[in-house]
Amino acid sequence: MNYSRLTSWYHLLEWVAFGRYLQRARTAQLESLKGTRTLQRALLIGEGNGSFLLAFRQQFPETQIVVVDQSLSMLVKARARYVKAGFDLDRIEFIEANVFDLTLQPQEYDLITTLFFFDNFDDAQVRIGVRTLLPSLASNGSWLLSDFCIPEKGLLNLRARLWLKMLYLFFRVVAGIPCNRLPRTESILSAAGLTCERRQTHCARMLYSSVYVESDHAPHKA
Repeated sequence: MNYSRLTSWYHLLEWVAFGRYLQRARTAQLESLKGTRTLQRALLIGEGNGSFLLAFRQQFPETQIVVVDQSLSMLVKARARYVKAGFDLDRIEFIEANVFDLTLQPQEYDLITTLFFFDNFDDAQVRIGVRTLLPSLASNGSWLLSDFCIPEKGLLNLRARLWLKMLYLFFRVVAGIPCNRLPRTESILSAAGLTCERRQTHCARMLYSSVYVESDHAPHKA
């Protein structure tokens, strides 16, 4: 899988296909995180060209950020946008790496983000990714997840299926992604011991943004 050839025009491609909806899904939970969490360290997985990074830094100017992407050109683009936006490089690190090869310290991060990332993999690979990342999440930390989803029925279901079929075909050809359908990421996170604290949908319920926490730290519901 390699998104490098898309670096120069990924932002335009996203805008043409979805307008502002993907960015809204990425950033939908930032205000709630700001109100409920102290984020000293954040791990951004598969950040791409930095669209979420810029919005996150504006909300959390003091957080130490580690940005991971396996595409060097995407990291270069994200770093350039970050600097152009006027942010200094004192509290950020850019790492070119495959998520499956990461070595992380236990409970190192108050926030982990996987935004439109796990849709590149099948269930088995997502499980491996979750097993790799989860031990590095602090006991009271949050996992921010955004991705595509399929409404249960009706015209919205048909619309989402058609869109996803086209998207998977395109990215299999252009970026070499190894799958052709959405993984069950939410179920996999739940099976790993996380609980969905908040969830929003966007773009006619084809996108979602969720905050997950460890089950012991989830708010009790009546």
